[in-house]
Amino acid sequence: MSWSIHHVNLQAKDVRKTAAFYTSILGMSEGEWVLPESAGYIPVSPDRLALFDDPSRDGQAAGLHLIKPDPDFAQKNGFKLNPSVGGHFAIQVSDMNAVIKRLQAANIPYDDAGEFAIPGLWNIYFRDPEGNLIEVNQRV
Repeated sequence: MSWSIHHVNLQAKDVRKTAAFYTSILGMSEGEWVLPESAGYIPVSPDRLALFDDPSRDGQAAGLHLIKPDPDFAQKNGFKLNPSVGGHFAIQVSDMNAVIKRLQAANIPYDDAGEFAIPGLWNIYFRDPEGNLIEVNQRV
């Protein structure tokens, strides 16, 4: 199965201050967030969410995401895990069903978010043995 890092999502209590750091110090360009029609609760206002697209993967919302922690995010989306608190990284895979079968075989709980925050991507969330939150996604 092929895989690649899709994005890193960092928690930012002050999204605008943190976004200004990445633009002024690293020269990164902030992009606009586009949600799929099936989006759940995602606060996309600039003071709550910022996107720094990887220019080599134009239009895929791959790269760096900054999000203001939202303690109600999981509940509002029917998730057990909260991807807005503590940060996470996302891996894009070619066979999501194989990943899900392995999670089920290992009795690892996961949230299947479907096409949730990025158009054309199916997302699941789970934790590794150290408690790090992982998003796995696949193009649909």
